[in-house]
Amino acid sequence: MKKIFIFSIISFLFLSVFIPIFNVSAQEENVQIDIFYSTSCPHCKEAKYFLNKLDQEYLDSELIITEHNIAEKDNIELLKKLYSEYNVSQENYGSVPIMFIADKYIVGYSDKIGELIKNYVQELIQECREKEQENCEQNQTSNNPEKIESEREFKIPIIGNIDVSGFSPLILSIVVGALDGFNACAMVALGFLLAVLVATGVRKRVILIGGVFILVSGVVYFLFISAWLNLFMFIGYQQYVQIIIALVIIFFSLFLLKDYFTGVVCKVCNVEENKQSFFNKIQRKLFVKMSQLTKAEMSLGLTLIGVVIVAIGVNLVELACSFGFPLAYTKILTSYNLPTAQYYGYLLVYVLFYMIDDFLIFLIAVITLKVTKASDKYLKIIKLISGIVLLIMGLLMLFKPELLTLA
Repeated sequence: MKKIFIFSIISFLFLSVFIPIFNVSAQEENVQIDIFYSTSCPHCKEAKYFLNKLDQEYLDSELIITEHNIAEKDNIELLKKLYSEYNVSQENYGSVPIMFIADKYIVGYSDKIGELIKNYVQELIQECREKEQENCEQNQTSNNPEKIESEREFKIPIIGNIDVSGFSPLILSIVVGALDGFNACAMVALGFLLAVLVATGVRKRVILIGGVFILVSGVVYFLFISAWLNLFMFIGYQQYVQIIIALVIIFFSLFLLKDYFTGVVCKVCNVEENKQSFFNKIQRKLFVKMSQLTKAEMSLGLTLIGVVIVAIGVNLVELACSFGFPLAYTKILTSYNLPTAQYYGYLLVYVLFYMIDDFLIFLIAVITLKVTKASDKYLKIIKLISGIVLLIMGLLMLFKPELLTLA
């Protein structure tokens, strides 16, 4: 009995000393990846699929992947903590997917990013294998955390490689918005209205009625592109949807280029009796009504209400001329995976630059009481540039969509 008791004591001490060591060794992992994602984010889905495949290449103790849905409050608190530990720049706050690996973090996802992650993980795990898991602390952040980034280039024949790594949503909003605004359809209605107002010689009416028309035009266009944005956010990432949209954009760009080479400046603006389309007839009626409102002897309040209603109708007709750019812009913008407030902020930037040419024409009319019109030659050049830009955007969306995102 005494021997059994002594043996039990020795066994207990042995297990107490060595089992924790065995457990630590078994539970120790080499590399941990924390990914924060949103269920509505297309690139998050791609990143999670990539990480799942990567995980299958290693033992469970070698690679630990933890997924965090940002819709959960606890995960948001953890994400804020990691923002601070990794010195993540504020411009990346709210962007998903975002991944934290050892002393590096990654915002967004693309095939190139996936390749960089795979190489980095392989390097870390190989180091841990060589150390035989002794003092392997790859999950700890260093004093100088870094961001993994990839160069984004595409090749154009003759021209060569073009780097689009700095292609931010702000630049996208400014460039595409300005190109969208400089077209004949966007100018013709304002030009007609200002011509009627300037003929009265009353600067106050030019300011009030013209200003209301521009304001309504901006609001209508903002609602229009917001509708596209919300549609794409609702649909999420679907490859077949992206292919359809890319083909529509390419078709629209070819339509613009065809108009340029055939000498057509604005089909909707065509008011010849024998060539009027459905849109032409509606626009002509709206122009007549606009002329009547500006000349009618009624209170200013009723006049402005009438102008608002007519402006809405005119701008709805003109959306036929501005279909390609809003479609391409909002589809690309949703791929940046930004917070909702930032989406609408960029939409405002887009509309501001969309309206900037109308505002300049309006300002000149107010100051000089003269209407300045862009020449057909100028408008045709803008149409050519717009067609080429849209074609490039459509082709990139079809074959290299990752080049149009922050990743």
